[in-house]
Amino acid sequence: MEKIIIAAKAANNVIGKDNSLPWHLPADLDFFLRTIEGQFLVAGRKFFESVQGREVFHKGVAGIVISRQKDYQSPTNKVAHSIAEAFQIAEKTGITKVYILGGGEIYKQMIALTDRLMITEIHENFAGDTFFPEIHQSQWQEVSRIDYQKDVVNPYNYSFVVYEPAI
Repeated sequence: MEKIIIAAKAANNVIGKDNSLPWHLPADLDFFLRTIEGQFLVAGRKFFESVQGREVFHKGVAGIVISRQKDYQSPTNKVAHSIAEAFQIAEKTGITKVYILGGGEIYKQMIALTDRLMITEIHENFAGDTFFPEIHQSQWQEVSRIDYQKDVVNPYNYSFVVYEPAI
């Protein structure tokens, strides 16, 4: 099963503040939604319960929510209590590709287990309380990058970057 992390991160690795995004970047949101459309999703409970998570995990979206809370239930998605359990559920369901949506703790635990990183790198620093783990060049190699300049709709310079495990 192919495992892909998809995330947007600031230059200082911030990915969130107060359980939401500290920036508004429409191009990234469009890219994110197009990429995950119709895909099987895995996310942590905090992301699932965030504003962005509620928008992503609307009725009918297939996915798994990971929560350490043993009694946690989702009315729309399966619940796993560990990363290993989430992957087991996906494999038993016949899933061949999963997109991992975060948040910070999920990214930290899964980065070494994934096959690809699809990262929107926002070329600004932001204050935040949730961070993406370092992408070490000894472990990951950049295989594609598309750079964009800020414009009237997107107020920050940003890049869409894909990483795969270093050989």
